[in-house]
Amino acid sequence: MTSVMPAEVVSALIAVGLIGGVFGLLGGFFGSKHRLLGAILLGIIGGIAASAIARIAGATPGFSVGEGFSAIYAAVGGFVLGYVVSRSTV
Repeated sequence: MTSVMPAEVVSALIAVGLIGGVFGLLGGFFGSKHRLLGAILLGIIGGIAASAIARIAGATPGFSVGEGFSAIYAAVGGFVLGYVVSRSTV
């Protein structure tokens, strides 16, 4: 069976998603203590998006999780998206 993406990229995206989810939870907690499950999900999305955009733009990863994806950008993206959406839905 052929894979669409290499296993290294998939594992890096899972790591970035987990980091984004944790920081999305923190952002959701600071933004509003309601709907924290949604903040986790948005943190995952924000973490993957921010890390992928930084990788595409050629930014140097401060703390690489593999294949050029950055844990720092994932944490910032997850926190910001979790906070902003939790704060705006109060």
